[in-house]
Formats: sequence, structure tokens, C-alpha cells
Amino acid sequence: MELDSANRSKLDAVLARVKEPLSELTLQELGLVSKFTYSAKEKTIVAALNVDAARFECPACSAMYGEVIQGIERNLREELLKEFPGFTILFE
Repeated sequence: MELDSANRSKLDAVLARVKEPLSELTLQELGLVSKFTYSAKEKTIVAALNVDAARFECPACSAMYGEVIQGIERNLREELLKEFPGFTILFE
């Protein structure tokens, strides 16, 4: 089923607000969310992040990359819950 324009606008607004912490660019500008799966019936939104599971030889680099991804997920979840209270937010 196609997402209605009101909910599509909410998702677009969230992408325009949430910033990637290192570049300070929005998720929308960076294209870091490849898709959302929205279920009103199940009150669930699944966000597919457009990031890879990078492997670094440097342990500190790996840890830092993981922290950045977790921060993006945390901020995206917070903003999605503002627009969709009571929903479960998942990431793939």
C-alpha cells in the first residue's frame, strides 16, 4: 500500500532535521536512509540505513564508526517518535 502524503511529509521532515554528526549534513542530504517500511496496523517503522559494515584495521576507527552509526540511529529514532508517537522504530 502506498504511503499517504501526510505521513510521507512527516518522514521527509525527519530526514531533513536529523544530521550526521561528523559532517553536520542531514540524512536527506547524504541519502543515508534508503527506505522506510511503514505499518500503521502494527505501529512500526523500519528504516533501512544506507551504510556498510565497514571493517577497519584500526580498532579505534572501528569503534568510532560504530558510535557514529549508533548516534544516527538514536537521533533518527527520537525524531521519528516525535512524529509517530507510540510506534516501534527498527533498523535494518
